[in-house]
Amino acid sequence: MVNGYALSSKVKIGGKSFFVDKLTMFGTALLILMAGAFFVGCSGGEKLSESRPALEPQTTLRISGAGGTTRVLKLLADAHEHKHGGLDFEFLSGSGSSGGVKGVLQGQLHLGAMSRLPKEKEFTGGIKYHQFGQDRVAVVTSADMSISNLTSQQVKDIFLGVITSWSEVGGPEVRINILVREEKDSNTKIMRKGIIGDGPFAVGSVTMTSENDTKVAMATATNTISYLAYSGVRIEELPVHSLALDGQDPADPNSAYPLESRPLGVSYLPENLAKIKPFLDFMITPETQDLLAGRGIGPVENRAEARN
Repeated sequence: MVNGYALSSKVKIGGKSFFVDKLTMFGTALLILMAGAFFVGCSGGEKLSESRPALEPQTTLRISGAGGTTRVLKLLADAHEHKHGGLDFEFLSGSGSSGGVKGVLQGQLHLGAMSRLPKEKEFTGGIKYHQFGQDRVAVVTSADMSISNLTSQQVKDIFLGVITSWSEVGGPEVRINILVREEKDSNTKIMRKGIIGDGPFAVGSVTMTSENDTKVAMATATNTISYLAYSGVRIEELPVHSLALDGQDPADPNSAYPLESRPLGVSYLPENLAKIKPFLDFMITPETQDLLAGRGIGPVENRAEARN
């Protein structure tokens, strides 16, 4: 743990990169040292005839913030490593967009992952912002449900408790379980603006405190409806169904899906620009944008508003 963050870092095994926590890395290193001692003993203490060249130091970028955006940044970090190298990454979990900005301003983070545009007071505090994509919010059901399409009115009535059984929308005669996020969450704000309105969530709805917790719960839930960042569903291949709404498929970037997309970007301090610029530039190359599009992430439509 570093200042309340859970720390993960990237290691290479067989030419592939993986993000693992520091405790796992310590255990792995211990096993490697033990194995090395064993083989040296078996070879009679012979020394290698050639010494390995010293590794060039790498710039390490420390990143945390919004959970969904952090997951996308891990995808981009792996892609950057395979394409260019020269950067190492440490991902610290569990702080949200606001926590990411706070970590940047306190010098704990190089990049704050954000799923919203910065507030005016955050810009005034000294951060800069770089947007690299936009991500749809999708209504999802647990894997046991066979329903593939609902109307916006049906979704509203479910989340407000007017519809309580799946049989009322063409499903089985079972009670609808509902998972929601807290009111300050960007996904909840998008759901309220696009479909639900200001009414209270249905009695019995369960409020999740993070995107990751919602994903974990939905992976094993039954008879359940919720909403998630569509990119997370695609990247992690979650066992859920992303619903078409009013006949509009969230997988189609040209569809008139009734929920707006949320911006994906990072906050940073100007004094760190030299360190982070190679990664920022990589995020918006045509090749990287194609990679993101394959995971359901759209291009930035108006970069000027981000004040980069």
